[in-house]
Amino acid sequence: MAATEKSGRPRLWISYPWTSKEERDFTYLVGQLKEANIEATYDSLQLQPGTPLGQRIVQRLISIDFDGWLYILTYQCLTRRTYADELAAALAQTLKHMGADFPMAGLLHGIGAQQVPPTLRVRPCLSLADPDWKTQVAHTLKCHEPRSKAEVMDASSRFIWRIHPCYGGDHLMTAIEVRSPVESIQYWRFAVPKPIEAVRWGQGVAGGGEVSRIKFAVAKGSAKYGDYDVSWFGAANAISNTESAYAVFAGQLPDFICFGPAKDPLGPPGQMEVYRTRLSKH
Repeated sequence: MAATEKSGRPRLWISYPWTSKEERDFTYLVGQLKEANIEATYDSLQLQPGTPLGQRIVQRLISIDFDGWLYILTYQCLTRRTYADELAAALAQTLKHMGADFPMAGLLHGIGAQQVPPTLRVRPCLSLADPDWKTQVAHTLKCHEPRSKAEVMDASSRFIWRIHPCYGGDHLMTAIEVRSPVESIQYWRFAVPKPIEAVRWGQGVAGGGEVSRIKFAVAKGSAKYGDYDVSWFGAANAISNTESAYAVFAGQLPDFICFGPAKDPLGPPGQMEVYRTRLSKH
């Protein structure tokens, strides 16, 4: 951490996991990222039987206190299932130890994003062939925000609100997360001013987790909030202190968003709490 403060640049770890006789040298990326004001460290990691890759990665990230992780993906991740499986397990372990909002991205060399196995697309995939890849890496690093500064809850609030700019590594996307500090809420609803719509919404792991594609008892409708026409939507995937509700928006956020429980699976919301996004500090 001290080195980060002295340089004023984010510290990024670049790793190239490889199997036998396939090693390439990506050391040159360190110099290119320095031009983007990123202090990078590069390591080549040979996959070793009996030594989980995830354990080695987490230890390395913690030991140097990096601000992000960039892992290089090559053609071998498409042709060797054991390679892809071990790297996917390493990503899951890193998310568990470093937090769901820790900046991570795959850097593609010689392959396209559409070729990457779904298990490795849990984080953004950037292409070295893209002339703008260094800027994209910088955006990914800027997405990281310490939880203590991002969470919002006062004495009068029933819920914990959190804004995630650059959600999923996309600087155009912002997620609003809501969770309950104590009670579990089975049926929940968001409401936003018309004609604004969430591009994605649902339940996910607290702390910036991925929004689940599975929704139970989806409910939608319209209502009035003061002088505003609003659209409400929600589901029956219970939220708690560990599972949150998410609404993801592209571009500008709505001026306010409401959240609250419903009495039954398909019914309208009951009493809702209003969160004014323009008054939040994020």
